[in-house]
Amino acid sequence: MSIKCTVTTDLQVKDTNGYSGMQKHVEHDSSINHSNKDIVFDETQFNIYGESQKIRDDLTLWNQEHFQEYVDEHDQHQREKNHPERQYGSVKNYLSGKKKTTAILTIGNMEVQSELMKKFCPASSYSEEQLPDGSTHLVFKLKDNNGKPISDNITVAKKFYDCFNRALIAATNNNVGWNRNGKRINIGDYLHRGRYATNNDEMGISHIHFEVGTFGMTRGGKKRQAHPTNSLNQALVSLHQAVTGETVSGRVAIKWYRASIDNYALKCLENELHKTYNVPSKTQILNFERKTKDDPTVQTGLSMEQLKAQKAELADHQSKITQAQADQKKAEDDKQQAETNKKAAEAMAQQAYYALKNDYERVTGHKAVDSNNNPLSVQKLGEGLKSASESMRETVKQANEDKAIADQAVKALRASYKALTGKEAVDDHNQPLSPLECSRRIKKLTKKAQEDQTQSVSNQQAAEEAKQKALQEQQNAETARRTAQQQLDQLNQEIKTTKQKRRQAVTKELADNQLNYNNGEAVTEDNLEEVEKAIDNWRQEQRHQWQSEQTKNTQLVSTNQNLTTQNQQLKDENTNLQTTNSDLQSTNRKLITDNQTLTNEITEYKTQLIDTITENEPTHKVEQSRLQSGEVAEEVQTYTGRQQHQRQPLKYLINTVKKILQHLKQDTETFINDVTRILQPQKPITANTKLESHYLDPDSIRPTKHPFNAQEEKRLMNNPAMKLKKAILQATQEQLQQAQQHIGHSIQKDTNGPDFN
Repeated sequence: MSIKCTVTTDLQVKDTNGYSGMQKHVEHDSSINHSNKDIVFDETQFNIYGESQKIRDDLTLWNQEHFQEYVDEHDQHQREKNHPERQYGSVKNYLSGKKKTTAILTIGNMEVQSELMKKFCPASSYSEEQLPDGSTHLVFKLKDNNGKPISDNITVAKKFYDCFNRALIAATNNNVGWNRNGKRINIGDYLHRGRYATNNDEMGISHIHFEVGTFGMTRGGKKRQAHPTNSLNQALVSLHQAVTGETVSGRVAIKWYRASIDNYALKCLENELHKTYNVPSKTQILNFERKTKDDPTVQTGLSMEQLKAQKAELADHQSKITQAQADQKKAEDDKQQAETNKKAAEAMAQQAYYALKNDYERVTGHKAVDSNNNPLSVQKLGEGLKSASESMRETVKQANEDKAIADQAVKALRASYKALTGKEAVDDHNQPLSPLECSRRIKKLTKKAQEDQTQSVSNQQAAEEAKQKALQEQQNAETARRTAQQQLDQLNQEIKTTKQKRRQAVTKELADNQLNYNNGEAVTEDNLEEVEKAIDNWRQEQRHQWQSEQTKNTQLVSTNQNLTTQNQQLKDENTNLQTTNSDLQSTNRKLITDNQTLTNEITEYKTQLIDTITENEPTHKVEQSRLQSGEVAEEVQTYTGRQQHQRQPLKYLINTVKKILQHLKQDTETFINDVTRILQPQKPITANTKLESHYLDPDSIRPTKHPFNAQEEKRLMNNPAMKLKKAILQATQEQLQQAQQHIGHSIQKDTNGPDFN
């Protein structure tokens, strides 16, 4: 039976950091304190990271091809408008300020992974672990109790996770696309995958993070023409239009894109599982299922956050049921306690009432009834006792002969106080209370007893309401449980009926085709699937046999024709190869000749450079680091030194000549400056100095045909040769003789220099 599974494609527009901003999340380094606490670092070894420089260069080149023309047009337009500061300058600068797109592709969830592990992996290679919410999931056992790696289990886990790695990478490749009207349309032409990382070590399901280079064309309008953009919405709209020919909104385009990628990704994983575990092609492992709001029972394809939320919701529901049961029990206990308190209060109140009634009858000498022969209330009895006490007090004051009666009333009042409180009628100092104080305290106790009775009734009502509420919640829970049980029973009955129909159909097909399964074994519910597989195999064999018989003659004729055609093709190919070989030999000879010519030219150029070095600096030696081990550097004017220079690269010889000529130039300029200083006049020219021509005819002045160039004039003024010419024209005879002597000494010094023989 196939496993229900869905796929989730999540496209996200990040800030300008993009994929680089989530590197710590993607690369599960155990030394970093990750916010995600569900990483199994022992399984990080099975992740695959596409972080090579080639991938970065490919994405850079892709952006260059799609946006370079737009950047050039934009910059030219800004220059024409005299706004050079608004130029991008490069595609990199243009994209640096734009938002970046990243994506996550997830296949299945934790339950799907556990089912696949049970199906394809040995039971000894994994263990069951419990999550905080009480649920369980499967994790590979990669280390033993001593912390040593288990190589067999690591091999099993790598084989299992590699199926997901290959499927996720294949589903997001840039060459995935459609063939439309003889034209290939790739997703990578609009959504180009750059760096990526597969994550197999999170407690959810294997998924892939990858950066996306986006390209689309804006729709354009009256004010601005359509132009390239890296907007995700425009890239999806452009891709949808290229494939379907229809222009839709970004919302519709992203739904279409996700549906296409999700189905294709599940097919990739299905194919990888079939190839890796040698599953027959007709056996379906995964069944695509889309989770919708209308069908909350479908729980496949949840992300780790959604799964946690679901578990938390179930745990919260269970805690509410437990709390309701606890509240119900507490309400029953409170009700029972309230009833006990009520009975105690009623007994206490009744006892106090009878004591007060006896005191009343004893003090007043009348029965405690009203005019209608009904028992007096506690308040009436208290008022009667109070009136009697006052009367007794008056009587005591008026006559001493009534003292005995007053004492008897006081004793009765104190006896009533003791009956109500259980204590003697004395104050804090152990002094007898006055009759008035006794009467006041008796009235207060009577009032408190009435309030306790009222509160007891109120508590009893609240407890009854809580009990009714708890009973109602319990009834609702029981109703929900019964409904679920009825649905489950109905589903089981449908499954049983379907299986019975399948068994009857299989039995009939066996009888109609005179087939026996396992030496006549009867078809039962236990072997139903195996019998169906056997019948499918038999049908496939019959179909193949029929097709083989129908196409046998046709194949023989076609094979003969193919062989004849292939023979002619081989002859033509042989002729082409001979021609190509002859052309390649001619090309090779030409390349050898060109190479020899180039080598000769380089050798001749080296000879000229070495001659220049020998002429201007005959003592120059090659650096010791450029020579072979044990070889001593010789001067270039010697044969050995010349050979050492001949072995050096052309660039080295050119740089050496540049340095020598630069040094020669400096020496020449120094010599010219020395001669110029000798020829310069000793005294500055003043107004009295007689010049050869002191008259200037204004009429002889004519406008020049060449414009004045201050920089050129300055360069000529600083030119040593021009300075020397000027000094020679202004020098005296004595200065010219000094300059000639200086030049002679310099020539003699150079002549007596190093020996070139």
